[in-house]
Amino acid sequence: MANILFFPALPSRPYLLDQLFRAIWHFLPALTKVDRLIFPYSGDDFALLDADQILSAARAFLSRDFDPAIADYAPRYLGKIQFLATKTIDASDLGEQLPPLSTVIVWNLSDGRYAAAAKAIADRNGAQLVMADPAVVQQETLLTLRGVYQLFEQNELHAWVMDSYQRFATNLKSWKGQHLSVFGNGPSLARIIETKVPIAPGLRAICNSTIGDAAALEYLKPQLMFCGDPVQHCGVSVYAGRFRSDMARAMEEPGRFIFTQLGYVPYFREVIAPSAHDRIIGIGNDRRPQFNIDLDKEFLTAATANIFTMLVLPVAFTIAQQVEIYGCDGMSFAAATKPWSHANEDDYMGKMAVTHRVHSGFWKRNYEEEFWSYCKDMEDILSAASARGIEVHARTASYVPALAKRFRPV
Repeated sequence: MANILFFPALPSRPYLLDQLFRAIWHFLPALTKVDRLIFPYSGDDFALLDADQILSAARAFLSRDFDPAIADYAPRYLGKIQFLATKTIDASDLGEQLPPLSTVIVWNLSDGRYAAAAKAIADRNGAQLVMADPAVVQQETLLTLRGVYQLFEQNELHAWVMDSYQRFATNLKSWKGQHLSVFGNGPSLARIIETKVPIAPGLRAICNSTIGDAAALEYLKPQLMFCGDPVQHCGVSVYAGRFRSDMARAMEEPGRFIFTQLGYVPYFREVIAPSAHDRIIGIGNDRRPQFNIDLDKEFLTAATANIFTMLVLPVAFTIAQQVEIYGCDGMSFAAATKPWSHANEDDYMGKMAVTHRVHSGFWKRNYEEEFWSYCKDMEDILSAASARGIEVHARTASYVPALAKRFRPV
């Protein structure tokens, strides 16, 4: 059983509750692996803290910025949360109060001494070290999830891979060879929906925020849905919680599948009805020089920063010899210094504002570099498809060069 230390000491109740409720979500898949989540506390109100009370009445303590479903998961952690009083921020006075540790999660990197002290603790215990300060670490959520999965044996992780692959391979038999239309969620998608642009018969795939767009679901009637963002889809914020609720609602439609990153599958199983669990497909990814567009031969994709190049198109090109792409508008290179625009922009950005508070480090990004990388990835994966004889057309105008030269207007 694993003991996980959160470091440095939490200085006050707001910081403690923030980290506690993040951990309640993050460690859900590994709950049976966890003995204690240990939170050193240096605030002067330690005597007033009661872990069982907080867990049992979690809704009263949970921030409005967090997914309210986290309060429902909190009682599962009864007996697994430990608060330790310390008079020092580095918890150096705890001594033998700390059991052997499996993981040290550094939630605050504002002082370089914290990272050094945490590393020393991890080294003494042979524990993994996870740098997960939400204020400064861009991939705080992803790194934490990876830390959680280090608590599993390799044979357990392999079984998850094979479970998703078997689901994919079984359904691929009926999908194979069909015409496939895939939809990004750029501004042009709204026009597609509003004007009811005719879409070719066959399979239809949507991604990300479109999963929560009732009008898009009604008109497009997608069989395949994709998501893969750690913060927006598998994070702790109320926005991520609403997305998962929308996804669960969309999955009530029989015959509809959700594709996501492999590590998100156990989290999504918490919110999607058990009757739809066999329609959740997780795909792993790794850093590789070339795109894999035949997932039936190797069930891994190239890791990229965009859902289309990481998941949507590898699956699409595995299924179909004809793929039409809508709603991947991109942006002018002059405008590539800010987040991309989306269909239903005002509503989307209003909901997204909370993630900037909960995961502020995630938004410290170089958007220009991301867009250039996306354009290069799109060129590479579409070239790989062309080399395999797959016919690809962009049906809405795009600033992305690889799509612009394949433009065939609707």
